[in-house]
Order: sequence, then C-alpha cells, then structure tokens
Amino acid sequence: MYWELATCTGCIYGISKLYNFQERKVKSDFREMVEKAGLYNNKHQSLRVRKIDTLKYGYKLKVGVPYGIGLEDIEKIKDKLLTNTGAKDLEINRLENKSMIEIMFITKPFKNIQYVPRKLKPYEIYVGYTYSKSVIINMNNFPHVLVGGDTGTGKSRLLLAILTNLIYNSNINIHLLQIRKNDLGVFQNCKQVISYSKTLSDVKNSLQKIDEELQRRELLIDNTNGIYNVEDFNKKSTDKLKYNYIVIEEFSFLNISKGDNKEEKKLKSECLKYIKNLVNTGRSSGMFLITSLQKPTADSIPTDIKAQLTTRISLTIKDTSTSVVIMGDNSATLLKEREFICKTLDTDKGHTFTIEHQNVIDNIENSFIEKKVPEVLPIVENDLNNILSMLNEINK
Repeated sequence: MYWELATCTGCIYGISKLYNFQERKVKSDFREMVEKAGLYNNKHQSLRVRKIDTLKYGYKLKVGVPYGIGLEDIEKIKDKLLTNTGAKDLEINRLENKSMIEIMFITKPFKNIQYVPRKLKPYEIYVGYTYSKSVIINMNNFPHVLVGGDTGTGKSRLLLAILTNLIYNSNINIHLLQIRKNDLGVFQNCKQVISYSKTLSDVKNSLQKIDEELQRRELLIDNTNGIYNVEDFNKKSTDKLKYNYIVIEEFSFLNISKGDNKEEKKLKSECLKYIKNLVNTGRSSGMFLITSLQKPTADSIPTDIKAQLTTRISLTIKDTSTSVVIMGDNSATLLKEREFICKTLDTDKGHTFTIEHQNVIDNIENSFIEKKVPEVLPIVENDLNNILSMLNEINK
C-alpha cells in the first residue's frame, strides 16, 4: 500500500514538474516573441503572461499589459505571434481590469454548431459564436445593423438565425421588406410580423406606417418627465411599447439608380426619407433597422444612412474596396467560409450557426397564426361607370 502511494505521489509530482516546465517555456517563448517584435512602452516594459489555461481548441493566456501599450499595438504584432506559434488564429479580448487582456491561441479549426434558440432580451440579437463566447448585440447600445458579404457566403442564413431567435423570444414586432426576393417568406405568418412587403409600392407604404409609429413614440418618450427611451417608458406605463425590427433584405433595391423610371425614383426617394428618419431617431423609440447588401459599393447605400448603422457584420468579401464599404478596412477579405466579423465599439471574429429550414420551423411554429387576406370588393356598375368616365377625362 505504501509502495503504491509512493508511486502515485511520484507520478503526480512528475506531471506537476512537467506542467510547470511547459508553463515556464510558454511564458518564456511569449516574452521573447513580443520583445523581438519591439513591443515596449517608454519604460521598456512589455507584456507578461500571468496565467495559462489549456482549452479544447488551443490555449489561453492571461497577460499583463503595462501602461502605454494598447490593444491596437498588440494587434499590429498578431501576424508575428501566429507565425511563431503555428496557431491557426488568435483572439484578443479586453478584461474588466484594464491592465490585463486575454489572448487565445487557436490550434484547432472552428466546429460547426447547430443553431439552438437562446432566451434573450427583446433588444438583443443573436449573431453567432466565437471560441470564447456567444456574439450578442445590445441594440439599445448599438442600434441598426448592416450585414455584408459576397453571394453564397451565408447572409440569408445569418438573417434566418437572427429572426428565428427574435421570434422565439416573442415580445417584439417585425416588418419584413424585400423586393424581388423571398428569403424571409418563412416568417410571414408569424404573429410578430406586422408587415410583409414585396413590391416597391408596398415597401413605401409599410415605411410610411412605420414612420407614423415612430412619430407617435417620439411624443410618448418625453425627457421632461424623465423618459429618455422605451425602457424608461415601459417602467412608468402599463401600456408597454414593443421593440420593432425593420428588416430590409438587400438595400440596393431601394437606392435610386440611373435606370429607374420617374415613378420608381419617386417611390425610392420617399422610402429613403422614411429610412433616414428611422436611423436618426429610432434608437430611443425602440425601432431598429437590420439591412443587408450583397455587393456593397460606395453608391449602394446613402452615406448619411450608412453612418447611422452602428453595428457592422460582414461575411467573406473577396474585393478589398467592397470590404472597406462595410467594415472600413480589408478585414472581410481574410475571412474563411462561415466566418464573420462583427464591429461595434469592439470587434468580434466568429462563426455563423448552421440553421436549416426545419430548424427554423421547429422554433417559430408556436408563433404561426392564420392571417386574413384583404378582401377585394366587387366593382358594381355605378363604380365601373365612374372609373370609365375618369379614364375618358384623362385621355382627352
């Protein structure tokens, strides 16, 4: 028994010594890398590893950061860190303690994860996941979303996951506006969907009603009474205001182009006017725009609208100038299949969920209702005569 205990103790001691040796080597190698990269502050201080955790996809370093070195300085040596460690990728995350950061070295590729609904606040959207966390955007803080990506990169699937989770959480209103596409049709019979518009004229009418609701809410959200946003209003009123999401699939269909006829230009001009009102004042009213661009160019969305879209999400984009339109840099050109970059104040590089049609149905079927088709009244003889008379007057 004593022999067995001694042997076991010896094994534990050996493993402990091996672990300590490996930890010391990682710390030493990391210090050497950052020093070779010339990452010092003016007191010749550099990054120091404080703690090492082994993870199933790599390892995580908790790193002390001396005064005078910022995240942007660390990002500049990212390529050198990847080259010297052989890692596939790395994530740099801030910690509450500003003198500390986490650097995660990824040694194994992303694993596809099936979408599973998550209970969130009505002002939160569920985007995807990174190695360390779920990517969830608080729309009260970062209202209005622009999604970009080349054809076939997964924008529609990303929108499916976002909308499925919003509907799963139930207590919201959604307006679906898309022209010449039907990617969002699966949601049209959900009780949360207030309008589903597929023609330019219908989109204009929906946006006009949305603008009327926006104006109504602006009167209710009165800061002279201490009400600055929807949350404040709902705390003081029994008549709660629901968060509204206005989803425009492919914004370029609403942008005025040279090939538009006079009527189309007029309709699009009105649509853009309402959208500008929405992105300028929708935040406090709890009304948020989510829109996408398949082939973003400098003139595919008005700059005054784009500037108000504070959450940017991009999937793979091959062209650098197109990446700049969405993200402000070439970062989207470096993405692999199913990867995305999400920018608010911070930047998250993550992976979209795998979501199939049946997965969507399973999670929204409790929201399906039978919606009435507007009744078309028959034209009586007198009405027909009046219409014919009007046409004759026009043709004179």
